[in-house]
Amino acid sequence: MDLFPPFKSFSAERQPDGSIRLIELVEKRVPVVRPLRVNGKLRWPERLRPSRATIAAAVRADRDSR
Repeated sequence: MDLFPPFKSFSAERQPDGSIRLIELVEKRVPVVRPLRVNGKLRWPERLRPSRATIAAAVRADRDSR
């Protein structure tokens, strides 16, 4: 088993104690939403508009999963 398999991506973060943490980056499925053009401006489709709470919860969950 290789310590660093070929063609894998890693994130390196320096910790406050001086150590370095390596995290393997995994590809996540991300939903794609096409915006609507209204009067020359781009807008979310009404049925798919996320709330601020939904976005904040998703960001918090992603940070907590690390």
